[in-house]
Amino acid sequence: MATILTGPGLASGADFETLTELWSLSFGAPAPIIRNIQTLVADTDRTVVYREDGKAVAGAYLLETTLHIGDETYSAYYFFAAATHPDFRRKGYMGQVIRYCRTLCEERNIDFLILVPTDNDLYKYFSRFGFRANFYLKTTQLDREQLAAMVEKMEPAEEETPAEDTGFVPVDIPPIRHAALQGGSYVEFDRQALQYLFFEHVYRGGQSILLDDGYVLYDLATDDTGDTVLTVRELCTADSQATLLRKLSEVDADQYVLNLPAFDSLRGGRTSTGRAGMDLAVSKRAVKAERTMKNAYIGLTIG
Repeated sequence: MATILTGPGLASGADFETLTELWSLSFGAPAPIIRNIQTLVADTDRTVVYREDGKAVAGAYLLETTLHIGDETYSAYYFFAAATHPDFRRKGYMGQVIRYCRTLCEERNIDFLILVPTDNDLYKYFSRFGFRANFYLKTTQLDREQLAAMVEKMEPAEEETPAEDTGFVPVDIPPIRHAALQGGSYVEFDRQALQYLFFEHVYRGGQSILLDDGYVLYDLATDDTGDTVLTVRELCTADSQATLLRKLSEVDADQYVLNLPAFDSLRGGRTSTGRAGMDLAVSKRAVKAERTMKNAYIGLTIG
């Protein structure tokens, strides 16, 4: 099939070097990160570009995922790293990329298109194409004493031997994540995608605690007041949260920010709930299921 010279279409292998430059220009990501994403989770069959005179000037990637809603599962594409070259913005090219992605979903019987906007303006932008904010995140902020008190009140858990932290996903991470999240609606990443997400977290300087029965990914940073802030990116366990939270409390920090599924039962500290993603129901089955979605969870994001 001939490559479209102007308009939206699937990427070819020759487009990936241009897409690397576009991604780096738009988001400031280092080339090694981008190339790892392209190698591990990107595919020409799931990469959409807009070309002008044969050159890709806008593009986005699609990752195969599964969306769990109640007891049912739905096929989904996770739409990420959408970018347009600065010289070609405000021409509607990204809108054409989005519409082409929806057409792909329809042709391939994919139920949902899912994405994570990074600011309010992007939430407004994607809503113009029918996306709805159905994904939420609960953020709980505690100081050291509050976290210690919370752990003290929790049911004691058996001490677990930490798994070796090599920066790679242990064999049992996918079922652990499923066991932790199955009480609500959530996006399930396959083993390869989780492998990449863990790699990227470590590459960017993130910390982790890995147990046989659970894991937590977190970042440490210093705020404007000089306090050390520990921010949890994802915490999942197939059993009690007590062990992981106790190990977190042993990390030297002044403030602890726990980002958790909105349906998580943990209580305490200063808690707020905010938008964390959007979906577009494509199939008739998805349109019906979307009505039952409440506080769905994405968690880890790419890029």
